[in-house]
Amino acid sequence: MANQKVQSFEVSEADAVGDLVSRDRKSASRRLRVGLLPLGWFEWWPMFPESDLEARIKADADRFLSEMKSRFGAQYDLVMPGSLVDTLDGAHDAGRLFHEQGVDLVVLAEMTYLTDFIPLEALDQVPNVPVLIYATQATNDLWSTMGNLDVIRYEGLVGNAQLVGAFRKMGRPYRVVVGALEDPQSFDDIGMHLRTTELVRSLRSMDIGLLGHTFRGMYDIEIDKTKVKGVFGPNVLYLDVTHLLSIWERIDDQAVTAFLQDLDARIPIPMSGIDEEDRRKSARLGLAVQGLVRRFNLDALTLLGQHHVEVATRASADFSFYCVESDGVMTTHEGDIANLVMKYILHQLTDSLPVFLEWTAFDKTHDTLLLTHHGVVDPVRMATGLDRCRWTPSPEKWDFTGSGMSCEYTARAGRVTLASLINEVGTWKMLISEGECVDLPTAPCFAPQFHFRPASGDVVGYVSAILREGVAHHVCLAYGDWKKHLVLMADHFGIPAVVI
Repeated sequence: MANQKVQSFEVSEADAVGDLVSRDRKSASRRLRVGLLPLGWFEWWPMFPESDLEARIKADADRFLSEMKSRFGAQYDLVMPGSLVDTLDGAHDAGRLFHEQGVDLVVLAEMTYLTDFIPLEALDQVPNVPVLIYATQATNDLWSTMGNLDVIRYEGLVGNAQLVGAFRKMGRPYRVVVGALEDPQSFDDIGMHLRTTELVRSLRSMDIGLLGHTFRGMYDIEIDKTKVKGVFGPNVLYLDVTHLLSIWERIDDQAVTAFLQDLDARIPIPMSGIDEEDRRKSARLGLAVQGLVRRFNLDALTLLGQHHVEVATRASADFSFYCVESDGVMTTHEGDIANLVMKYILHQLTDSLPVFLEWTAFDKTHDTLLLTHHGVVDPVRMATGLDRCRWTPSPEKWDFTGSGMSCEYTARAGRVTLASLINEVGTWKMLISEGECVDLPTAPCFAPQFHFRPASGDVVGYVSAILREGVAHHVCLAYGDWKKHLVLMADHFGIPAVVI
């Protein structure tokens, strides 16, 4: 129709609406741009005309740039001057380059001592861009390598100390990585900062769907979406159950049959206590929720089943979370937006599937804490083995007919990190805990079961510590050791990191 007006996502069936960023524009978002600033000092060169000091320091700068290009050039857009910056004019030009290219972060590396006005001249051109100081030198071992004039070559630390002193007086924020050019760990640490900066940037374009509302009486997870937007960046879209029902009503039997055939091939485990009708009802609702996420191009979804979606469809919502997460879209239950942001962060950091859980019960005999929740979490990625899994009824019987559909298993053993975003009076905080998942017998509770042993090995002391600290009743779990990354993430948000 000619001259058709753009409508809101609330009412439109078109791909382009007036109040959502379209999928093509999201996918075309540019990569992180990183400014590289290797620094020297012109005053040194005429002092030692017969030496190779200038050549050595310039070679150190080239080594820094080469290593950054080798490690990160395929992932990020690196913006850099042609060579070592050692004059005020060179710093001015580098700063203009960073400004014109719109860098998101500057990595500054002083290859020798230089006065602070040189880097400040460059940074004045990008006053709101974060700065990472790479305090480096050529080698870790001074005594077996140092020769004449190497004290000058290696004394970038003097310049670093001078620069951070100036930053403190000016109120300019910065972060630091320390390590020799020959130390791979120092570049790994730089990579962690780049990844974190990229993730913080991506959160500003994240769209969260809230289907329903926060479950009544859960004041601990009731969140003002403006607080979420202001600190972490995501947009929260309030979705109506009619948006879901219009999709659910169009899911036909053939689509459900094809989906279940694929599911049986991927997860060949027995059924216990449910029948084919339960499976089909759960799959149909799962496909509808999956369609809802795709329809509105969501990056994450929190869904209230219970007296909301399950009343409207008379089907259990537990299996829907598996369907959505098979598309790489993170989910939480009961309207928990804060932990949905936390789960998205963990997903982006780890490139794997994190899990949304509840603090459930402690087992003093094994010094473990049982973490579980209603909702199907992919057993192929999480279970100790498919031979110990079964499809079961949903663990909680809300407003649906039949038995629902859940998956019961014990999660695989391994090192894990727990994390949660918690809103308190006047502030946020991030709870972080390290430990391991332990392989214990599976309880007949119709749910995925994660047996967490805290790093302290004292589960009673751990439970006492988290309750004294004050936590919400949900928490996220990711396999691997992510404490260092999460502490840095909390620093980017300007919130405390509480490690227990």
